[in-house]
Amino acid sequence: MSITSPTAGRPRRGRLYIVIGAVLAVIAFGTAALLASLPLIQGNTAGTKIVVAKNGIAARTVILASDLELKSYSPVPPQAYFSITDLAGKGARVDIPPGYPVTANLVAASGDLLSNSDVAFLPIPSGYVAVTVPAGEQLGVGGYVQVGDRITMLATINTSEFGGSPGVPVVRTVFRDLDVIRVGPATAGTTGAAAVTSSLTLLMTSCDSEFLFWLLNNSTMKYTLESFNDYAATPSQPDPSCPKLTSAAGVGPKEVDARWHFTTP
Repeated sequence: MSITSPTAGRPRRGRLYIVIGAVLAVIAFGTAALLASLPLIQGNTAGTKIVVAKNGIAARTVILASDLELKSYSPVPPQAYFSITDLAGKGARVDIPPGYPVTANLVAASGDLLSNSDVAFLPIPSGYVAVTVPAGEQLGVGGYVQVGDRITMLATINTSEFGGSPGVPVVRTVFRDLDVIRVGPATAGTTGAAAVTSSLTLLMTSCDSEFLFWLLNNSTMKYTLESFNDYAATPSQPDPSCPKLTSAAGVGPKEVDARWHFTTP
């Protein structure tokens, strides 16, 4: 009777181990190659890279470069930024959630977001002036208007101011998208109620300021608060219709009615 040596099966098992090891090596190499190619694949994603919020950005805070990143978007939203350096240092008008495109209507120069004690001058572009109007709970949208917001102004006026007889009260929207650059001192409310500011300082042309003061003196003014989705970019150049402070030429009932047609049905 022959006796099989215990070492006879070793070469066969050794070859099996070699084959298994080779297969595992091939799998590992393929996995590493796939992972290495991911950035290249992502870089070819369709769309244009624009600036989005990397982290949640709180309203009325200065935006840092670390809060931003580039992300591919298609189609590109209006007023988008394509460079992080163009945005860093500006201020957020509203809360901007992570991953949301940071567009020009959502930001302002950081000076706009600082208190009076932080800056030596108001952020007024060339050709514009700052005007202050009264505010309150009923007049100023319950105190919700803050620096960086945009408001619309409505005027209620009796047509007798323009010579109409008999006179009738008429309401017209007279100004839209007025940039609030400061809010005045807050007055104390009732217990548990939020304080309400007593005035709003607005940005407008010197020509519009004459119309505004005429309306403040001769009509009843109310304000509405616009959605941040409708904000236009903060002006940085003079308005072609009123490029200089000296462009204002005075207004009266005739000019006011010609502009807003209070006496037209």
